[in-house]
Amino acid sequence: MKQFRLSIAVLLSVWSLAGMGGAKADTGSGVSGVKVVKSESKKVRLYTQASLPVDVAIIDADGNVLYRGETKGQKQAMTSFNLNSLPDGQYYITAGNNAWWMSQALTIKGNSLTIDERNLQQLTQPTLTAYEKNKIEVSLPATNVDHANVVIYDAQSNPVYTDTFKGSVRRFDLSSLPAGSYTFVVGPDQKQFTSRIDVR
Repeated sequence: MKQFRLSIAVLLSVWSLAGMGGAKADTGSGVSGVKVVKSESKKVRLYTQASLPVDVAIIDADGNVLYRGETKGQKQAMTSFNLNSLPDGQYYITAGNNAWWMSQALTIKGNSLTIDERNLQQLTQPTLTAYEKNKIEVSLPATNVDHANVVIYDAQSNPVYTDTFKGSVRRFDLSSLPAGSYTFVVGPDQKQFTSRIDVR
C-alpha cells in the first residue's frame, strides 16, 4: 500500500517573455502590494512589499532581457526605471520570488508610455494535496494565465508525465507509479514552480 508524504521543495523560477500584466497584483498570498506606476512620460516605478528579496526584470517583446536585478526584502521597496532610451514597442516588467510572480505590460510609443491596467498576469506557489490514496490535487492560484504546464519527473530526472491544463486545479492519479521521489514542475512558460512528493 502506497502512501504519499508531501513536502514542498525549493521553488525554481524561470524568467522568459512574460504575458500581459496589470498595475496591481493581489491574490492574498504574497503578491499584494505590488504595483507598477507611471511616474513621468517614459519612467515607471515598481513598488513591492515583501519580506524576501524580489527578482525584477525588464523584457522586450522578443524575450530579450534588458535588465535584471533584485530589490531588498523590506516592508516596502520602490525601484525606478528610466525607459527613455527604449524604442517604440511592447515591454514587460516582471517581479517575483519563490512564492509568487507577476508581469506588467508596457507600451512605448513616441515620447509616451502606457500601462494597461486591465491585463494582469500573476501566479502564486501551487499547493499539492493528497485527496485520496495515490492521488494528488494541484492548485495553482493564477490571474490571466490561460494554461499551465505540468511535468512530473522521477528521481533520475526522467519525465514520467507531461501535460497542460486550464484553470487553477488539476488532479493526478499516480497509482501506476513505483514508490520513490517525484518532482512536479508546474506553471506557464514564463514562470514555473517546483515541488517534490514522495510516493511510498
